[in-house]
Amino acid sequence: MQGVAASGGYYTSVACDKIIAEPTTITGSIGVISSYFVVQELLEDKLGVLPVTIKSGQKKDWPSSFRQPSPEELQYMREKVMTPAFERFVEIVTEGRKASLNSGDVRRLADGGIFGAQEAVQEKLIDGVGYLDEAIDLVKSLAQIQNARVVEYRKPFSLADALSIRKPSLLKLDRATLYELGTPQIMYLWSAF
Repeated sequence: MQGVAASGGYYTSVACDKIIAEPTTITGSIGVISSYFVVQELLEDKLGVLPVTIKSGQKKDWPSSFRQPSPEELQYMREKVMTPAFERFVEIVTEGRKASLNSGDVRRLADGGIFGAQEAVQEKLIDGVGYLDEAIDLVKSLAQIQNARVVEYRKPFSLADALSIRKPSLLKLDRATLYELGTPQIMYLWSAF
């Protein structure tokens, strides 16, 4: 692992037999988060737009960006969405790290906290600290092979990249992307701020 391999990055890493992280890697952040914007005041007070929702049942629009959530809605979302997703995350980490961690260990570490590489080794979230060469050597050793050809795929760097010409414009977002941005999602992620 390198850079930030926290939350979803760690979730995918635990599928490996061994995990090696670079010395400056941030990992952990075991947990789930769901965020959405409440735009009620913006729409009503600033723009004069009153959203109208027609629904077939009380919970059909839970949660809604068009109004403040009630305590009942928040509890419902925790029970139906967040808790099952969190339990699955804990299960995945427990299964992936079963040689070094049990479910109780994982639950103790699953508070969303992050760990530097050395601390992650101490907590048994990873197996060692090293760079790509050390990880390749470990894989060769585990596979009992002497020689291996490693192929790296990299996106070619261009003058347009250097000049930031290829930066996407917010004006070019399609309907599907805009919909995704405004739709509550379950995420395994870590935020530095």
